[in-house]
Amino acid sequence: MYLLPADHKDKSGNAFWSGPKRCPSPVVFSADDEVHMNFVYNTANLIAVNLGISPERDMSAVKALAASSQSKPYVKKNIVVETPEEAKEREAAGGPAPTHIVDQDDEAIITELLGILKISTSGLNESDMVSADFEKDDDTNFHIDFITACSNLRARNYKIKETDRNKTKMIAGKIIPAIATTTAMITGAVCTELFKFVQGFTSIGKFKNSFMNLALPSVMFSEPDDVKKIKSKDYDPILCGPVEAVPSEYTVYDKTVIREGSMTVQQLLDHMDQTKGVEVQMVTCGNVAVYNSYLPGNASRLTQKIEDIVKNLSGKDMPAGREYLVLESGGVVKESGNDYSMPPIQYYVTK
Repeated sequence: MYLLPADHKDKSGNAFWSGPKRCPSPVVFSADDEVHMNFVYNTANLIAVNLGISPERDMSAVKALAASSQSKPYVKKNIVVETPEEAKEREAAGGPAPTHIVDQDDEAIITELLGILKISTSGLNESDMVSADFEKDDDTNFHIDFITACSNLRARNYKIKETDRNKTKMIAGKIIPAIATTTAMITGAVCTELFKFVQGFTSIGKFKNSFMNLALPSVMFSEPDDVKKIKSKDYDPILCGPVEAVPSEYTVYDKTVIREGSMTVQQLLDHMDQTKGVEVQMVTCGNVAVYNSYLPGNASRLTQKIEDIVKNLSGKDMPAGREYLVLESGGVVKESGNDYSMPPIQYYVTK
């Protein structure tokens, strides 16, 4: 809802949340709400049973624990959202993909999660784990109650009529297990392609796109397209002139890797001049403008370390477990004087 609020308009000025797109609304937890407590009670007990812990069947005790618990407040994330219609318009115009500004880095998040997992799994043996085989007719196993609470909370998100336990039990009893459906076929097809990848196959002809429709039934395989290459342009509508791709025909998966250790801005400019043949005029890191040759005050930054500038401007240290910064650059190709486009620079602070 931060990214697409209720009054969000598309580029044409039409309401984004209209027609089949139902606008959701958040549900604020309350220990006094029966549906909320049913969700907490049944979810916690399902996990307890999985871990071999005796379930807590006293709802009042669970309610007291839930009421005294404090959750972390939601922190807004800076994410660029592009609808399929907007993506088609951008691609038709030859525009670049939007730059995603990420407040947190994957390495820091992964390191934190691994630490939490190490603590939470210490002392836990495989023999302690108990699998949960779904059984709708056992009223003591929390299964139907959990499904009822989840579906009713989801219904509240989208202002849909809620249902009772008996109706949920009836619907759940009619669901065909997914092992024999399209979901299982897609999973198998994807895993087959992953097996090829981990075995070291690189030729695109070794891989396959799958088109499946069990209703017909129809199963077809085709060779996938090559990844889209970013090429030089004789005329770019945004820059109003020619743009050269450096290197020629790079893809969105490419990176310009610099592993020379800690560098000053001037050393980075010299390195790009000598190795890529470009004159860098601007360097950014996320939403931080590291250097801009058009601003007189930036001349003093030439002798400063890049990571120091980023830290001073953003007020943040480099995330734990990560030793590089992702930089974007702009400028001209020295030989031709044309503007250039280049993959993001993966600048390693250590060699």
